[in-house]
Amino acid sequence: MYVGGSLVEDGGFDPLYLKSLRLWQLMVVCGVAARADRLSTELPLPLQATHLVLVQHAPLSIRFRFDEKRFDVDGAYDIRYEIVKKRIDKAEIRGTKERVTQPGKIAIVYGQTSEAQEYRGYLEYLRHLGYIADEVEELELDDLPGVHGLRALRVTVALKEAVDSRAPAAEAVRAAR
Repeated sequence: MYVGGSLVEDGGFDPLYLKSLRLWQLMVVCGVAARADRLSTELPLPLQATHLVLVQHAPLSIRFRFDEKRFDVDGAYDIRYEIVKKRIDKAEIRGTKERVTQPGKIAIVYGQTSEAQEYRGYLEYLRHLGYIADEVEELELDDLPGVHGLRALRVTVALKEAVDSRAPAAEAVRAAR
């Protein structure tokens, strides 16, 4: 999800929009995890889905290429982002062979302590609403080629909860805008 003032026609962007989108994104990922879990029994082949959110607060340079009708990400920070994006789903927890991504859980990978603090707040709110079960795991990840110092928050999704019972939470997000 790319957001920011440069993507808005009039350039007006409030940081509250970003916070609302991040919370909404986590709510949607919880819903996707619950739906995938329910559908897994109906599929002809076994399938387990994992869920990963990569937080990058540093600005990216994004431009639209009209000739190819697609967006491109440019710049030095953006190259690091592309490297992380390509490799992060294979990341393992430091000192183990366990992948950070696990079925029924959401892994939120970050590089800055401030990003983790912000997401802990969202996760506590979602736990209160019944989207998240158990406590938040704080994990340090093994270094990847060209990527060092990543950490992750990992939570278990309350898979057995009915998605319909969460409708009031969507109203809470709309009210926060």
